[in-house]
Amino acid sequence: MSGQPDIAMIVPYRFVPPFNGGHKAAFGFSDFMAQKAAFVCISTQNNDVEQASFPLLPLLPDGPAKYASPLVLSRLYRYFRQANIRQVILHQHFIGILLMPLILFTSLKFTVYIQNIEYQRFKSMRKWYWPIIYLSEYIVYRLAWRLQFISPDDLPIAVTQFGINTKKCGVTPYGTYRKKSPDPAELSEARALINEKHGYAPNEKLIIFFGPQTYQPNLEAVDRILDHINPWLQKHLGIPYRILICGGGLPKSYNRLADYQTQHIDYLGFVEDIDLYVKASDLMINPINTGGGVKTKVIEAIGLGKTVVSSFTGSIGVDPSACGDKLLRVADEDYAAFGNTIRSELEKPPHPSPDSFYQTYYWGNTIKSLLEVIK
Repeated sequence: MSGQPDIAMIVPYRFVPPFNGGHKAAFGFSDFMAQKAAFVCISTQNNDVEQASFPLLPLLPDGPAKYASPLVLSRLYRYFRQANIRQVILHQHFIGILLMPLILFTSLKFTVYIQNIEYQRFKSMRKWYWPIIYLSEYIVYRLAWRLQFISPDDLPIAVTQFGINTKKCGVTPYGTYRKKSPDPAELSEARALINEKHGYAPNEKLIIFFGPQTYQPNLEAVDRILDHINPWLQKHLGIPYRILICGGGLPKSYNRLADYQTQHIDYLGFVEDIDLYVKASDLMINPINTGGGVKTKVIEAIGLGKTVVSSFTGSIGVDPSACGDKLLRVADEDYAAFGNTIRSELEKPPHPSPDSFYQTYYWGNTIKSLLEVIK
């Protein structure tokens, strides 16, 4: 939507082009918000502005100074005043500490788009500084005008943990660009391309796990695949299969995957078009047992018509009723059940994701419902 913006979103890190779930959440949110409202996104100077499909202003420095610099605070305040911004959406709460004077002493309405309850995420990863994160969340969440959660499961937890009024809370799910499941011809074409590129046999079942290996819960999930899931499948599956592990940033000291290349495991590293690999696969697995918030890869895979077998923790924040039988949840650490669920699903003919999924998770619908609240 053209015209002078009156809603600004602050994304305090590089996210264009998007490479991970957090980047894609910020990008999709900004893309669809710009289509439906007078909107501008403010971010750091290291974004590729030409690849943004929405107005993007590089008003923040790249380094950590952006979270503490009075100059950044002054620059943002001047812009808000000159542009007549009335609503500010924070993508993550962290920069809210810097903006506290504006939250307290101006008429601007601040909304926090909450990807995770951050202190719980850091606590689950055994980071010593999680109480500091808790304190920062407590302050920003209680003072913000509105809180929009990407995960409906996080909302009641935040209300209890931070003493927040439920009347100022809502849910804006991570979205998909698709309005319906891919047709079989699109999926077949993707499989043919991946078979040709990597030499996979047509009768091999392709099972995919993806996500940046710089994120500790993803690397832990790879360990579960190598130590538990793949050994079970080797013993019990009984059909040709290959597990594709996609995602860059594997630590240099981590050489386990090289030993598994001939044992049904194919580590592909970062791939340019992850959607193509997901569409080519028969199944997506998500054995993540730590970290917080919605595992956006689950929504991405179901949006591309794929069934997901996930640990219970890995599926938190995703609506099972919207996903139907495309989301199969297994208790954390129950690898026999995980393997049996994989085997059972691979025996079934492929089927599309339900319309209820797209009604819930299509970006256009999620942004429309948010605007009805904040405008």
